[in-house]
Amino acid sequence: MSDLEYLGKVIGKTKKEIAQERLLKSSVIPASKLAEAKDLELQRSRDFEESCIDEVRHRKTTAPAPKDKLKNLPLTRERFED
Repeated sequence: MSDLEYLGKVIGKTKKEIAQERLLKSSVIPASKLAEAKDLELQRSRDFEESCIDEVRHRKTTAPAPKDKLKNLPLTRERFED
């Protein structure tokens, strides 16, 4: 027993510390991913605004369909009977 030497304290992690590290690794999002998500959201909002403007423009330029359009359709084919 005389040949043993004290080298220092052994540093270990508790289960709680390991769980906290795993939680941090799983919940932390890199800044590059956040910037990419922000750019996608901005592009999506711009596309939505453009589509709203296009829809308003389309409604102004097109004529509305007549109300009795579906009632006065000509019959173009006969029913199939066995």
